[in-house]
Amino acid sequence: MPARLRAVAGMVPPGSRVADIGTDHAYLPLYLAGSDRCPLVIAVEAAPGPYQRALAAVAAAGLKGRVEVRLGDGLAPLQPGEVDTVTMAGLGALTQQRILAARPGVRQGLKRLVLQPQGEAGPLRRYLAATGWYLYNEELVYESGRYYIILAACQGASPSYSDLEWRIGPLLLQRRHPLLRDYLLHKMETLTAAVQQLAAGRGMRARERREDLSRQLAEIREVLAWLPNAAKL
Repeated sequence: MPARLRAVAGMVPPGSRVADIGTDHAYLPLYLAGSDRCPLVIAVEAAPGPYQRALAAVAAAGLKGRVEVRLGDGLAPLQPGEVDTVTMAGLGALTQQRILAARPGVRQGLKRLVLQPQGEAGPLRRYLAATGWYLYNEELVYESGRYYIILAACQGASPSYSDLEWRIGPLLLQRRHPLLRDYLLHKMETLTAAVQQLAAGRGMRARERREDLSRQLAEIREVLAWLPNAAKL
């Protein structure tokens, strides 16, 4: 199983009743059930092709009694209170927000969320805080040339964070995650390339975007200055 999915699984407390949304090949449900970490896992998939693949994978693993595959969009196939934990891995951050917002009755009955968003995680962190969730864990994983952020949240009031903390990850910063320096250096490369692409733009929107990205670069330099083994930039 990919390292990012192992990290997601590691944030699911033993004994949880889990729904994995956008399960694809059902790798995560098969691991959670097959390792006896969770007694029940519902694997949800919206597309017919992946749904059939998940059904076949569960049957091949002999776990039909512990992993149930359902066809449907997001949380729609779930009843309120049916599970206490929802996992989502590999979906875009905006897609994850849409899924959570679409079924408030199911969402409000959950105890925790374990989310691995594709793309920027900052807006998802803000969304969770605005809808009554607080981050209790964050993980950073490097796999096949890419960095993945995993967020674990419980219901409750969120602390206030700075814009920098929302963007990078308040718990990653507080704990000085061992991969954080390399992640930020990678992020700097991406931001620098974006600033260079915008350099030729003369419109107000391009100038505002260039200034925003330049501020983000300056903030990252400040963080790198106090991280262990920070490079001179």
